[in-house]
Amino acid sequence: MSRTERGVLIVRILRELKTHRQEVLGNVPADRCVWIDRLIASVSSTISEIVNMQDVEFNRVLSEFEKLMATLQNISHPEKLPRTIH
Repeated sequence: MSRTERGVLIVRILRELKTHRQEVLGNVPADRCVWIDRLIASVSSTISEIVNMQDVEFNRVLSEFEKLMATLQNISHPEKLPRTIH
């Protein structure tokens, strides 16, 4: 993946985080959203560093973002979780 493609991907992830913050957490008190606000600020300020990581490090970061996005999706839409039948 080129540096440009990496940058586009990280910006897209950042956009998803911002959208989640606004749409899902918009009515949550700000003091309970410090974690996501800090994450957004951190990613925003380190895009160039993330883009320039070695492939292994970059893939690890992508993997962690993938897990985070899946977790945020599951938390914000619990009704979409599959039912466990016993």
